[in-house]
Amino acid sequence: MRIRSVATAAVAVLGLSVLSACGQAGPSGPAPTGTSASGGSTATSAPAPAPADDVKALASLTASGPVDLKTAPKVDLGSLPISTASVQRKVLVPGTGPAATKEHTVRIKTQIYNGTSGKLLDDGYAKGRGEEGYRLGRTDVIAGFTEGLIGAKQGGRVAFTIPPAKGFGDSGNAQLGVAPTDTIVVIADVAEVHQGLSSLEGEGKPSPAGFPTVEFPEGNAKAPKVTIAKGNPPTETKQATLIEGDGPVVKANQFIAAHYQGVLWKDGKVFDSSWQRGAAADFPIGAGAVIPGWDSTLVGKKVGSRVLLVIPPKDGYGEQGNPQGGISGTDTLVFVVDILDAY
Repeated sequence: MRIRSVATAAVAVLGLSVLSACGQAGPSGPAPTGTSASGGSTATSAPAPAPADDVKALASLTASGPVDLKTAPKVDLGSLPISTASVQRKVLVPGTGPAATKEHTVRIKTQIYNGTSGKLLDDGYAKGRGEEGYRLGRTDVIAGFTEGLIGAKQGGRVAFTIPPAKGFGDSGNAQLGVAPTDTIVVIADVAEVHQGLSSLEGEGKPSPAGFPTVEFPEGNAKAPKVTIAKGNPPTETKQATLIEGDGPVVKANQFIAAHYQGVLWKDGKVFDSSWQRGAAADFPIGAGAVIPGWDSTLVGKKVGSRVLLVIPPKDGYGEQGNPQGGISGTDTLVFVVDILDAY
């Protein structure tokens, strides 16, 4: 399943997402559905330090050509099979600027191979494909993929391995032709390395009349207190920008990294909160992968913004509601969303 119109190679096509291909971050997040990727290790530990460079398994691998993000490199995997027990990396073109850490987001183009057979599994340089972004602190992407990108620099090219233990695990992925013992090999050209926000600054404006009120008694890094307004909820989606960011504008078919909290209008009950989970969440936006009330409001906002949303059922979970999250088909939803990054 492709999440974006410009395909997400490692998550959607290759199936490296260990959570939902539709962007669901928590038990009751804003995604309308949740389809787990088939076969995979769901390790959620933080990415390790940069893997060792120029290891024996990749010693004969070459990828020639410019890192211009237009021309696919000419790849020779060298001696096969390539099999490793850990994530191992070879820097092919050094790049410049800061080395990516788990706090960074990268934009890349990749070519992904089966290290046993040498078969090309996914080609990020195929016609119609664009650069793809990954926040390296995400825990919904297979651990070996984000770990392999630690240390990458803008303008650089790296090759790295994803062993079964940090890839598809003991089940492999038959659909892709990856056996349980196969190591995956990734060649990644790096267009950009940048660091998103960890939290917003400032107190924000008061909510407009008729909206719920929002307070952050413990600061912006902790969950807000939302107090529902008196009266009936609106029948159309309403939005208010409480903090106007000065970062890049969120575009359709991007991912956003956000802290958010959702409460029910009827009783103020919190049904989902990334703040309470202690980690920002990542969602495809403007692509029909989350509830319509998010797609219609968050595209066009700037990174660094805080947005208050009131979403009636028709723009939320519809008549079916979301029983898993305790949301009925008549529930109006209230969200506070802090936009930390867009990629």
